[in-house]
Amino acid sequence: MDKIRFKITKNLLTVSILKKDTIKEDLNNTNIIDTKQLVFSKDYILDNLDLVSSFLNVIIIKREVKKVSIRDYSIISLIIKLINEIPSIEELYIKPDKQINYNIFMELLENKYLKVLEVYDIPKYLLERLDLNKNLVVKTRTELFFISEFMSSNKLNTYSDIYYKKIINIDNLFTEEDINDLEIFININNHLKVININKFSSSVVKYIIKLLGENNKNNIKIVILEEGNNLNDIYHSINHIKSKNEKYFKENNIIFKINYSLEYKRKNIFKQINLNFIKMCILGVIILSLTLMGLNYYKNYTQARDIQIIESELKSIIKQIDDEYDFDNQDTEFDYIDGEVIKETTTKSNYVSSYYKNYDKVFDTLLKINADTKGWLTVNNTKIDYPVVQAINNEYYLNRDYNSYKNSMGWIFMDYRNNIDVLNQNTIIYGHNITAGIMFGTLRYTMNSSWHSKTNNQIITFNTLNSAYQWKIVSIYKIPNTTDYLTTSFYTKEDYQKFLDLIVGRSIYNFNEIVTTNDKILTLSTCQNRGQDRLVVHAKLIVD
Repeated sequence: MDKIRFKITKNLLTVSILKKDTIKEDLNNTNIIDTKQLVFSKDYILDNLDLVSSFLNVIIIKREVKKVSIRDYSIISLIIKLINEIPSIEELYIKPDKQINYNIFMELLENKYLKVLEVYDIPKYLLERLDLNKNLVVKTRTELFFISEFMSSNKLNTYSDIYYKKIINIDNLFTEEDINDLEIFININNHLKVININKFSSSVVKYIIKLLGENNKNNIKIVILEEGNNLNDIYHSINHIKSKNEKYFKENNIIFKINYSLEYKRKNIFKQINLNFIKMCILGVIILSLTLMGLNYYKNYTQARDIQIIESELKSIIKQIDDEYDFDNQDTEFDYIDGEVIKETTTKSNYVSSYYKNYDKVFDTLLKINADTKGWLTVNNTKIDYPVVQAINNEYYLNRDYNSYKNSMGWIFMDYRNNIDVLNQNTIIYGHNITAGIMFGTLRYTMNSSWHSKTNNQIITFNTLNSAYQWKIVSIYKIPNTTDYLTTSFYTKEDYQKFLDLIVGRSIYNFNEIVTTNDKILTLSTCQNRGQDRLVVHAKLIVD
């Protein structure tokens, strides 16, 4: 029965079959365990794979072992099974001078931790599969014999050298041997990034481009040395080659670069400095602009995310209270507004949920979150469905959210002059027009005939801490920035009637509603065109 020895030397674990003449007679066919050398029978390992791998893992971690060397070909698969369970093993050296077979390859494919693998030889198709599936560098020891200067100067001695080479140098004009070996290299290599051409020849460059195209190579930089070469020939040839292969270069990211000598740079230093200075200035402006745009985008993104979190929390509050009460099933209504689909009807005039039956329950919860809460505003077939707050001025909630945290998107708030206990003649509610549809960002839907011509959309719900109210729209319009519609109370009926005539007369649509001085008005106001205009919606209180 074969016994396998695990010997630890510094950070290397060497695994081999224990020779019979080295086995002491007093072992009595038992497994040997000590801190420097471990001996297990092959059958024992097969029967107790998890146990042995766990035990080895403890020893390996304690002794900071990173490498494993396997000395005997017959135990390779078994040992790989073990180390596949040991995360700290990063390098594996398979010492027998024999090509690994498919079974060994399949075990290697299961490993998630190895970074370096050294073998004598590995078939090309297996190497390509390892390279494709794993972040693993494979080194082979099999020497390849080439007679070309190209292979020699680039130190391409083994198959793995050729396969993993990232940078090659072409120092001389090609001989027949160079051409043959370059074809072999391009065909095998899978990691090439840079080709340095030290001795320029238009025919050589064209031939390289031909090989790259035939082998579907991409993301390669061709660097041509200026020193010792004719710069005019280089410029002319590169431009000609680019024009002939423009589509291929663009699709496969093949680029040229000229490596100028120090002498050339000294001769052209002032020209280069001026050009570089201009480039740096332009680049600096671009970077600054992109940075500011990025910061602004990130700020808007994070603030919009914060608003969405608050909206989600508010919906959860409503749902939790809804779940405590029975309410009628409601149909979801779909509206199409100038190509936009408003998928969910927020509120209908005949909608009766536990929120509207028991809105005081909702407000009890909301007041604990924000004592400035005064009501809840809902506009049908928009995303406007928010609690309304009120501060001691009209600036506070311009840049604060419902939790009173700083946020440039603000919140929906009522004019500080209004009083929900008595309802002024004109109750005014403000909100920012956010592009993403947050706050009053969807109030613009009201300007579309497909929206405001529908009777259901003409009912606005604004419930206060005291009562549930519904309001019928009487006027919608856009107007240059003005404050003539922002009066909350009027001293005389005549003044109030003039106000009513003013706002109704501005409407883009005739709602055929009679408005008198006995009516209470609800005004929704937001900005448009970067603050130059105002979008305004007026509605009168529906009195049962």
